[in-house]
Amino acid sequence: MSTHVKVSCLLLCAGKSTRTYPAHKLLLKLGDQTLLRRVAEEIECTKFYEVLAITGHDHLMIEKELRGLPLKIIHNEHYERGIHSSVREGILHLSPETDYFAICHADQPMLTYQDYNKLIDAAQSAAAGTKLIYPSFHGKRGYPALISMSLIMEILDHHDSDEECFYLFERYRSQALAVEIDDELPFLKVETPQIFDQIKFHISNQLDK
Repeated sequence: MSTHVKVSCLLLCAGKSTRTYPAHKLLLKLGDQTLLRRVAEEIECTKFYEVLAITGHDHLMIEKELRGLPLKIIHNEHYERGIHSSVREGILHLSPETDYFAICHADQPMLTYQDYNKLIDAAQSAAAGTKLIYPSFHGKRGYPALISMSLIMEILDHHDSDEECFYLFERYRSQALAVEIDDELPFLKVETPQIFDQIKFHISNQLDK
């Protein structure tokens, strides 16, 4: 495959954050930054060709938090239909030069730019016909997933839900590339207050070193 493969990023930040209610999890503080700002700034240090932030619930607050960053903000008016609707909205605005796009979750603050770049680098050397690229820890699939632009029509034809694009891994298991990472910690998503406290503890320890 060409060494000039372009990988774009869909940063998903449209959800209602119901499991951390009443606080919007993306606006929770980690040190002197919000969770969202920390993730977005880390992504801006990567080799992504372009970054599109997909907003939905509380979009004005989310957009304010992203202010000043070199990314494109796309508002998903149908965010209540689930994560898949944000992926759908995002791919409609991707550059036509994009070869793969990454589905990046804004609630994964333990991912570093090196983690993202490892996946982007894998795309550069992936065998022809590779449809999916994903991080793996001891056989466990994680996020973010890189998806070939050749699958766009299948995504657009699929119904919206919170199941994201998992169905693609069932269809193209033999054309998926796993990229091993050294730690399970980057896989953590802020899905409950307890997980947020766990992540906050780890980040606090990092800042103290």
